[in-house]
Amino acid sequence: MHNFKSTLLFVFASSFILCGCEEEKSATSLPDNGVKEPEAVAEAVKEIKTLNEIPAEAREEQVLALAKGNNAFAWEMFARICDPGKPVFFSPFSISTAMGMLTLGADGGTLSELKETMCYPDKGGLLGLEFQGLSSRIASQNEFFKMTSANSLWLNKNFELLENYRNTLKRCFSGEASVLDFSRGKEAASTINKWVSDNTRGMITDLISPDALNAMTRLVLVNAVSFLGKWETEFEEDGTRKQTCQDHLGRTGKAEMMRLEANVITAEKDGVVAVELPYLGDKFSLVALMPSDNTKFAAWEKTLNQDLVKSICSELKRENIVLYFPKFETESSFQLVPEFQKLGLKLPFTDSADFSKISDKEGLCVSDIIHKAKIKVYETGTEAAAATAIMVKCTGINMKRPKEVRFNKPFVYLIQEKTTGSILFMGHFTVIGK
Repeated sequence: MHNFKSTLLFVFASSFILCGCEEEKSATSLPDNGVKEPEAVAEAVKEIKTLNEIPAEAREEQVLALAKGNNAFAWEMFARICDPGKPVFFSPFSISTAMGMLTLGADGGTLSELKETMCYPDKGGLLGLEFQGLSSRIASQNEFFKMTSANSLWLNKNFELLENYRNTLKRCFSGEASVLDFSRGKEAASTINKWVSDNTRGMITDLISPDALNAMTRLVLVNAVSFLGKWETEFEEDGTRKQTCQDHLGRTGKAEMMRLEANVITAEKDGVVAVELPYLGDKFSLVALMPSDNTKFAAWEKTLNQDLVKSICSELKRENIVLYFPKFETESSFQLVPEFQKLGLKLPFTDSADFSKISDKEGLCVSDIIHKAKIKVYETGTEAAAATAIMVKCTGINMKRPKEVRFNKPFVYLIQEKTTGSILFMGHFTVIGK
């Protein structure tokens, strides 16, 4: 058994746990993967303090490339964690943000593995600024919606965090540092969990177990995301009824189905029915995809990727229909280390991990990645929230009867920010068939 020198805990709407390892690691250079940064960006990268100092064209290119990479990761992770036998919900944006904070502390082969697994677009020093730019595009609020993303750092007393890492997280992720005594696990966990609850409107509670914290814990990095939106067109207030639905095996169960008769954005292509339900403000929307043959759902959802979903959504158009859509609430929790390992991420979890940009005095490795998310879909809108933690030791009127579209079989859904196409939350709905 290794005598770990220290433990770091990163908590986000997705969470990662980093641990100190006894071996010293030597930094190696990141191999050139052939991806070239815009010339203007490469020239400016050494001196830039904010993303706004990068030329506008290059800045937009970098932010959209990050959004695209995050979405590619989202579908890869979804294929790993989706279980057709139960409802599933998570926030890939939270996990990507959490992993972005972790990645900034990595070097050598560990850095290379993280960037490849997370589909991050650049090979230079712009990742923090890209997240700064993307988050500023996504996080916003007005009288119609509220989308927030918050980050924080919790340091064990006497742990020396490298100033460059601390300053980068503060500048790019707005992560402020606070000191805790992790040897008092119950009190430390309570403090962090209260912060997470406060930043998810009380939807995410008890993210960190007191048992996850001890005298060896060095750092907890926390990201919490929260969304609250009202439908552009609300479902009928008195139209919700319990109806029969089917699961992926054809078994039946009951679900509360909401009713909406309106011009709905919908499409049907290659045996898949799709709807897009915009939220007021036209910045966010929920997209749902349901294959007509529910017995093929389990295999079908694992084939989904950006290109396939884009192809289906390219057919979306407004049509006067009667839409029946479930009213539901789903909460999911994940231990993600095994899933990341299946995606090819190996080094961060071993004694050979190189997180020397976090601390140059102790060896560190990831011991756990925790993610928790919750969604409520109802007649007037949607509430969603998530938290991730990384622990490191020593996430017109028409008289014609409109057609009916019933989402009464398993379906995949996602909440997206429309200007960047970023997938903020995603999951699948199914009844528990009997």
